[in-house]
Amino acid sequence: MEKVIESKNFEVNYITRQHNSLFIHEFDLSGGLKISAYDNIFPPDHPAASYETMFQEEDFIYQQTISYELENNQQYELWYKTMYEISFAILESLKVDGVFYHTSGEEIFFFKNGKYTFNGTYLELLQTHYGELLENIEYSVFTKPHN
Repeated sequence: MEKVIESKNFEVNYITRQHNSLFIHEFDLSGGLKISAYDNIFPPDHPAASYETMFQEEDFIYQQTISYELENNQQYELWYKTMYEISFAILESLKVDGVFYHTSGEEIFFFKNGKYTFNGTYLELLQTHYGELLENIEYSVFTKPHN
């Protein structure tokens, strides 16, 4: 993640904090975006190590969490786009699966085997305002399976 941030030439303050046995890595980009990354400390069979997702039948087992905090300021649009760019770069460079969701609980996209599956509402928003982000990725829109 550091390399992606550095490649954008953003001013960043990097902090590592420890909370009990959890290490939290924070990247505070001056201007309105804070990124926190931490490892999941629960074993894979623990309920806290999984996330029920609309994108697949079984729960998504995750090993790390990355969260974003955006300030609602004049640079909000820049940081919103940057948030997606960083997310795409992390998933693609690490070649890991991932679920990206809003704090409201709405799922935005799922990444697996090099392909993105988007919630239609968020895909439409990206196509309308940030279409260039989608130009070099393979993606589809999520459709609910018929039972």
